[in-house]
Amino acid sequence: MERVLAAAAELLEEVGFERLSTNMICKRAGLTPPALYRYFPNKYAVLKELGELLMEAQNALLDDWDPGADNLAVQTEHFLRATLDVTRQFPAGGWIMRSLHATPVLSDVRLASHRRMAELMTDKALQHWPDLDPDTALASARVGVEMGYALIEMLFDEPSIDQDAALRMTAEMLAHNQRQLLRTLG
Repeated sequence: MERVLAAAAELLEEVGFERLSTNMICKRAGLTPPALYRYFPNKYAVLKELGELLMEAQNALLDDWDPGADNLAVQTEHFLRATLDVTRQFPAGGWIMRSLHATPVLSDVRLASHRRMAELMTDKALQHWPDLDPDTALASARVGVEMGYALIEMLFDEPSIDQDAALRMTAEMLAHNQRQLLRTLG
């Protein structure tokens, strides 16, 4: 299975997800189509597995996130930068993100991961501020997760954008959003 995933990632970098085919994967991995189909019924199943692995690697970064940090904007910028770095280091990370966003049969992978991240962020926030409204905190976290991933996708798609400025700007917006949320505590 590792050989299949490695071959698919290489091919994604070379041809993109639209042109990727199971025949191409088989040829690169040195497998026959029936051997591939024992593990993956189609290219979308391969992309789903790659997507789940990428999302898992990105989500693991949340372990170090502290919503009560003294300088939340700096911490958020660090978190966004680390997510960008993990995505760049992951074989075909940019293409995997694009495929999860653009392919309806794969969107559940992205949405489930984003929901899970928002839930974890909300749990951490509620540990610091137990009087926060859980639904409002979750909605705020969910918007923040989507903004962060939109930024990561934009930086892959628009390499001429000043990465440092975009990371800083987004981190400031997200930190402002959290400060607004905390004002609801009175």
